[in-house]
Amino acid sequence: MTHDAGKAQQALETDIAIIGGGMAGASLALLLDKYCPQFSVTLVEQRPLPQSGPLQLPSFDARATALSAGAIDIFKSLDVWPVLQTHCAMIERVHVSDRGHAGGAQLGERDLGDAQSLGAVVENAVLGPVLLEAVRNTGARLLAPATVTNLEIGARGAELLLQVSGAATTLRAQLVVVADGAESSLRKQLGIDQRYVDYQQQALVTTVEIDRSHDGVAYERFTARGPMALLPLPARDGAQRMALVWTRPDRESSADEAVGVERLLALPERDFCKALQDEFGWRAGRILRCGERHHYPLGLSLSDEQVRSHVVLMGNAAHFLHPVAGQGFNLTLRDCETLAQVVARGVASNCAPGELHLLMDYAESRQRDQALTIGFSDRVPGLFSSANPWLQVARQFGLLGLALAPPLRSAFARQAAGLGL
Repeated sequence: MTHDAGKAQQALETDIAIIGGGMAGASLALLLDKYCPQFSVTLVEQRPLPQSGPLQLPSFDARATALSAGAIDIFKSLDVWPVLQTHCAMIERVHVSDRGHAGGAQLGERDLGDAQSLGAVVENAVLGPVLLEAVRNTGARLLAPATVTNLEIGARGAELLLQVSGAATTLRAQLVVVADGAESSLRKQLGIDQRYVDYQQQALVTTVEIDRSHDGVAYERFTARGPMALLPLPARDGAQRMALVWTRPDRESSADEAVGVERLLALPERDFCKALQDEFGWRAGRILRCGERHHYPLGLSLSDEQVRSHVVLMGNAAHFLHPVAGQGFNLTLRDCETLAQVVARGVASNCAPGELHLLMDYAESRQRDQALTIGFSDRVPGLFSSANPWLQVARQFGLLGLALAPPLRSAFARQAAGLGL
């Protein structure tokens, strides 16, 4: 929907307003259209949305998301997987290793107990536009660029004051889904606190080219300084590419200063590739070049409340996880599907989508999966990064158990793949 600057204030009505047009917000809009199409949905995004039309493929540099097998199943049900699949690299195996120790554990399709893959990796520059294009094909209203300047929750719903392309607009909704990111301004406006665990680490992310096919293998590598992941990407212009997430401590010791985050960012490309090769090893082959490097601080943030009457927090606004395990967006997607299902069930008993008892049912049904996934993402990097000799022995036995015990390996794989135990 386009709005001209200077237009007088308008009043809009919607059943469900989603604040945030990123991957979480767009996915929820699609799931609501699937499960409860009788409800009107408005998606509000502060940035201009990409124009409809032919998909512009990303360059060599791209942020990427690992989609679990469960996430792929959800996208199949939404009929967006055929388009996404053409831009994905499938994960056929996951290799987990501990630097300085031989061996490791490998998880494959057989560990899921069925024929599906462990997951796939797709660039965010593809995933976002594909989801938004699918949203455009629903009955959802898109407001962008639009900023929420005020939110008031009343007994019968919510009223939002927006600035949409310079025009003041009032939007009334039965349910407001806050999906505006980890630094959510609406969460702060609502007075909802968050618990934050500072991992005292930085994540360095980039795209690298290797000298051979990755064969669909995703690598999880744990070192004394922090975990690192190399994820398969589709080949581009003949280049075999992988997405790197390399965690480093916030403060390096003098012995580590040469490979601190700031130094790694400043290194010439050739020297950076050498430092990465020395740290990661040769399992994925020779690292030939890298793209633009970025970094950001790592922590675990959990909102004290995820639901209130007429309000749900979703995505990074509700929980932000360590990226190395690749669980954040997959957990959000399962949250989105459950919320859409719960709202749909409420239709049978004439419940409005924002009624508190309905949203409490949603929150309760998500507790176990969130606790398992957040606990896994929180504990595993710390366990494998510890220099404690007893923990080193314990994690080696853990890797040995994964390598030798099919039931344990299967349970680990199914949880990581978002399929449950």
